[in-house]
Amino acid sequence: MAEKSVSDLEKELARAKINEERERQNNIEKNRDFSVVGVDPASTVEKKIPASNDIPDVIILPKKSKGRSENIPY
Repeated sequence: MAEKSVSDLEKELARAKINEERERQNNIEKNRDFSVVGVDPASTVEKKIPASNDIPDVIILPKKSKGRSENIPY
């Protein structure tokens, strides 16, 4: 058997990796199940946030606003 150089072995390894990846891609089964996942929107009930006057003796703080970043030109 003839001795192979390092570059020949690297090329052969690269070809083998490409062939294995190609075979793996060809054997992937595609999922065709398009059924609804998660909570059924038709059966859910909208939960309303109570107003401050609905709850006696409770002070509800205003909703937290997102921090605004300054418009710094540099």
